[in-house]
Amino acid sequence: GQARGRAAQIREEAAAYKDRVVKEAQGEAQRFISIYDEYVKAPEVTRKRLFLETMESVIGNSNSIIIDDKQGVVPYLPLNEIGKQPTTQAGKPAAATQPEAK
Repeated sequence: GQARGRAAQIREEAAAYKDRVVKEAQGEAQRFISIYDEYVKAPEVTRKRLFLETMESVIGNSNSIIIDDKQGVVPYLPLNEIGKQPTTQAGKPAAATQPEAK
């Protein structure tokens, strides 16, 4: 009946969840092992790389202001963001185009 169908659905969902969690854990463990292998070969390089990757992920999503102790606030040109702006066929940023009159 309906209860057996629901029970079968719950079992299938639980099995899919288990498979997903196990695969994620195996992937994380494999990543850890590969980082550890690199650490054994070159501890200082690996330590710096992990630090830089962490800083990039933390700071990468924030707005940036550059302050120079001699010049004060320095103009910041976010080159990585410029490449992400959608462009029109003419190559101008989409935000800079005017809609055509009909």
